[in-house]
Amino acid sequence: MTDPPTADALVSLLQDDAPTTRSAVRRALARMGERAVPALERAMDGGEPRLRARARQALLELRADRGLQTLTDLLAAPATTLEEGLFAIDGLLGAEGTDAARRLIDEWGAALTQVLGSDPAADVASDALRRILGAEAGLVGPDHDFHNVDHVSLTRTVASRRGLPLTLCAVYQCVARRAGVDASLVPFPGQVLLIVSDEVERRILDPFSGGVEISEAACLARLCAMGAPPSREWLRPAADRAMLVRQIRNLQAAMERHGRSRDAARLARLLDRA
Repeated sequence: MTDPPTADALVSLLQDDAPTTRSAVRRALARMGERAVPALERAMDGGEPRLRARARQALLELRADRGLQTLTDLLAAPATTLEEGLFAIDGLLGAEGTDAARRLIDEWGAALTQVLGSDPAADVASDALRRILGAEAGLVGPDHDFHNVDHVSLTRTVASRRGLPLTLCAVYQCVARRAGVDASLVPFPGQVLLIVSDEVERRILDPFSGGVEISEAACLARLCAMGAPPSREWLRPAADRAMLVRQIRNLQAAMERHGRSRDAARLARLLDRA
């Protein structure tokens, strides 16, 4: 009985000129999953340009498949956190620097903890979040190319300091939770906002505008201007899973805008099953 080909042997066949051969190799590597990663990484560091490029593409496809499966599993789990889901999206996108993004979020969380001590009052916490993430880190919404896929990615938003409203709110929430602060995302019409709460009060922040605080009255006035009923129901915090589904829809829309119809279709099927 013939032994199955090794990962290195399969990866070497990515140099083949026949598209059918390369497709078969990619399918075989996909079945190997994580066991194929070292061989692909070695090929990416090799000297043959064509093999380097094809190995990189195959690795991106492997990571996308893994990210899609992770998202599928997370959407089926009742206790899924938004942070877990967004990092799974980064896996699907092949975003590099995820570990660095986690470390930076940890550092911001530690800085917030140092400011708050054991009393995460909403007013102090919201002021500190605005200073640490808005003023000092420079997190804000993009002034161009709003629908770029990078603005959906948590990792790339942390690196570039630019992101969609939901992504920026998620960064604030990740940092707040590390310091024991109650922070929730609000699917306000047109733009996701963040609510920081304690037992007495709550503060509404707009991370897209650098963490500026918005009064409840101003939010209700915005609703009137949009022609929507000025109800406080619009300021009800959303569950993490609901926000993850919304972010997957954001990614789907961004991919469609940038001609990635095949990837967008995969996300549409995922959402249909969610």
